[in-house]
Amino acid sequence: MKLPPALAEKAVVADSSARTERDRSFLIFAGVVLVAIALGFKSELLGPGQVWAIALGLVIVAAPALLGYLRGTEEFPRIEHYIPVALGATTLAGLSLIVPELWKYLVLTAAFGAGFMIAARLDYLRLRDSEKRGHLILQETILILVLAGAYLVIVTLPFNPILRLLWIFTITFLASYRSFRINGAAIAPRRAFIFALFVGQVVTFLAWAVTALSLYLYVNEGTFAVMLLFAWYINRGLVRHTVEDSFTRNVVLEYGAFAIVLIYLFVESVPRGR
Repeated sequence: MKLPPALAEKAVVADSSARTERDRSFLIFAGVVLVAIALGFKSELLGPGQVWAIALGLVIVAAPALLGYLRGTEEFPRIEHYIPVALGATTLAGLSLIVPELWKYLVLTAAFGAGFMIAARLDYLRLRDSEKRGHLILQETILILVLAGAYLVIVTLPFNPILRLLWIFTITFLASYRSFRINGAAIAPRRAFIFALFVGQVVTFLAWAVTALSLYLYVNEGTFAVMLLFAWYINRGLVRHTVEDSFTRNVVLEYGAFAIVLIYLFVESVPRGR
């Protein structure tokens, strides 16, 4: 005897609902595991080199977790989905060497875990064409926060100047590539790669200029990181609006205001009396 069609439809809906709940549980479990690994950065038994090695291990652990969570669509999860956790691991590894208070580091680690789960969930919905209006703002906020943290870490820690510039170029490139692929209308991978290279070069040139003029400028680490973030935001936005042909008066005013603030920070870095 065959089952009525209505019962078959109910069974399918229930199975789909269970699968969604299982996905969320797996994501929470992965976030907790990554937070536990990140807490190990603060161990007194680890040297700076070992901290960076464990940060790489965190990314290696996160990659298959993200792959398992995001896959299931016709489009295979690409590299842009793994960039937030890579930038977050860089930020946490550096902050573990900078922030002396354990409670502050615990708060930052918890924020990392929450950001990982939110970004992964939003990517999951985007791959399935289920994005809502506020998701773009959340994606942008998470990317800006991890990028600002990575900039602050790189300009604060005593890296070799050449290595520091390479770090700045790398994290700028990664953040720009994800932005072009995820935040808003997706740009084709090859074009996004070229545009990200362009933005990375401009921001790295600014970092080189500030470093080269260190005898004539006084720029603290926080101001330096903000200058790099503004330079990234302006150039990233100009490229995207050029590609989308979406320049308006409000867009010009917005980026003009950020450019004025960037110039002001640069001018204010010149000591008085010079």
